[in-house]
Amino acid sequence: MKTISKLLTIAALTASFAACKKSENLDRDIVTGPNPNVDTIKGFITTSVSLSASKTYVLKGLVIVKNGATLTIPAGTRIEGFTAAGEKGTLVITRGSKLIANGLPANPIIFTSNKTSGQAHGDWGGIIVLGNAPTNKPTTTAIEGIPNTSDAQYGGNVIGDNSGSITYTRIEYAGGVFQGALGSNNEVNGLTFGGVGNGTTVHHVQVSYSGDDSFEFFGGTVSPSYLISYRAIDDDFDFDFGFQGKLQFLVALRDPEINDQSKSNGIECDNDNTGVATNTPRTHPVISNLTILGNNGVADSNPLIPVTSTTGTPGAFQAGAHFRRNTGLEVRNSIFLGYPAAGLLIDGNVTADSLTNGTSQFRYNFVHSNTAGSAFAVASGTTSYTNATLKAFLTNATNLNVELANAGDASLVNPFNLSSPVLGQFFISSTTAVTATGANFTGGSFTTGFTSVAYRGAFPPTGGTNGWGGTTWSSF
Repeated sequence: MKTISKLLTIAALTASFAACKKSENLDRDIVTGPNPNVDTIKGFITTSVSLSASKTYVLKGLVIVKNGATLTIPAGTRIEGFTAAGEKGTLVITRGSKLIANGLPANPIIFTSNKTSGQAHGDWGGIIVLGNAPTNKPTTTAIEGIPNTSDAQYGGNVIGDNSGSITYTRIEYAGGVFQGALGSNNEVNGLTFGGVGNGTTVHHVQVSYSGDDSFEFFGGTVSPSYLISYRAIDDDFDFDFGFQGKLQFLVALRDPEINDQSKSNGIECDNDNTGVATNTPRTHPVISNLTILGNNGVADSNPLIPVTSTTGTPGAFQAGAHFRRNTGLEVRNSIFLGYPAAGLLIDGNVTADSLTNGTSQFRYNFVHSNTAGSAFAVASGTTSYTNATLKAFLTNATNLNVELANAGDASLVNPFNLSSPVLGQFFISSTTAVTATGANFTGGSFTTGFTSVAYRGAFPPTGGTNGWGGTTWSSF
């Protein structure tokens, strides 16, 4: 670690951590160093702790908040993840404990790499929040990416479980392999939720340069909004194991040079990783006002770099959304642009048939692919539809999706800009497309829990009112 850290003594902890009651709430070593404003946190947090925005904190190894403790992080705090193999900083909030990380639009909380230069995807582990909300797995199931102990278990039967609050927060260079050899396919994601309930507040969170997925949801009911995924290696939004939450106002922008050997998607969604259709609750994300942006036909000059999983296997982009392994879905008022294999990829007859019988919905979306005839596509082995019949069904008078021949037909300002990206590039440049086709929040699961707006995608027409809270909390 290039930044020299100093661990405070118990006496100093009393002043810096206002909520500390006992000395054993942090298990830590003492390391000498010249900078009193840098503190390293490691081990277990077992009673409630409040950090100080005047300090920088280094997460070293697994930092586990447990025994019902609450970790409070004030606006403006900077937290850096240790980057050494086997000791990558990873913050874990166990069942019954809470993370309160509430930044402000002009003063966000920042989680980033501890490197002083050369920061990269997967430098450190990431943030894992575990709760007691339902999944379709046993409650002894351990979250991926960290050792299988009781502290890694998640899930229960509390739909409204509360694991705290994460708002106006940036997470950068996370998603690293915490343990095991490269190729284990056992990475931590930028931000992972395992069985997290809808009593948890999550909004205005950006994950950038994740070494795996930006956001992954293993079951649970948490319902976030205003999420940004930027230049991830694998998927932007991944849903598994019975996830039942609602999401609105999401944007994902990819770098053509950055993709995974497992085939990178905007959305990847499974009911169960083994394909068991009968596991309940069935994965069924409900999503509105999502903007997914792929590589838009730009070739990766070296698909072997970066490699975070199977060494020597080239990376690839696949679909704006890949729904597979018997998942359900409801997606409306969204935009999918710039993926090569499909805008929407339906994989497997159980998933396909749920669209036919109405238990799943895909409606009022703009869908584009850089491969002609693949905006709406089915995977090999899916016999319920062909690409043509899926398109005919999803563009009928009930579903009202629109296939876009060109990415520019979505009328966004400059959506694929990577040279100097800003949130304004995702706005709609013309109201023509909006007024001609509109958005819809009637029926299904959209009558409650969503903000009704008149546009598709994450952002309104330029100059319109939106809830993104300005641009100072986000960073590209």
